[in-house]
Amino acid sequence: MSDEATTTATTTTTTAVAPHGATGLPYAAELLRTERLVLRPLNTGDLEDVHAYQKLKDVVRYLYWEVHDHDESAEHLRKRIAMNRLAENGDGIVFAVELADAEGGAGRVIGDISLFLKNAAWGKFEMGWVFHPAVHGRGYATEAAQRILELCFDTLGAHRVFAQLDARNDASARLCERIGMRQEALLRETEIFKGEWSDTAVYAILEQDFRPAAD
Repeated sequence: MSDEATTTATTTTTTAVAPHGATGLPYAAELLRTERLVLRPLNTGDLEDVHAYQKLKDVVRYLYWEVHDHDESAEHLRKRIAMNRLAENGDGIVFAVELADAEGGAGRVIGDISLFLKNAAWGKFEMGWVFHPAVHGRGYATEAAQRILELCFDTLGAHRVFAQLDARNDASARLCERIGMRQEALLRETEIFKGEWSDTAVYAILEQDFRPAAD
């Protein structure tokens, strides 16, 4: 092995932690706060705000579904409202991301973040997100995603949190990097997505990578 290879391997080494599973299960969705946002379970009153971004072509460009009409958004919302608890592998929660109202009233939903329990025994979770393009560039997505990472590592006892995205989705890739995730893989032409071959990028963060950033 060359000196250069040895140096590279040394700089990417992180402190290992003892193997463990998720420790905060079962978990029922609850209200979470950040400086500017409220993250909470979806409810039926969110339909108009959610439809406002689900009907946009730019929003669904890298999602598995097409633009929704009002009825489709209502059905989609109904299914996602039921996703409110993590207990078994495959369970998921969808948090509405709401702009906090200065007077304590209901704010506007500007997006949502999904969290899935992939393997409880390994402490492995997957997250994803959708945000209205009108609020891009203001740091809301970063603030919300960082809060979900805190939930994963500080409350749920996660070891690994990852996100999978279309490799062309530059905005989501930048968000992954801002919250401390590293690109671990690029799966070339792994699926046919909306009629064309698509590469999948895998980003992830481990608990030993997250905690120094949280201190």
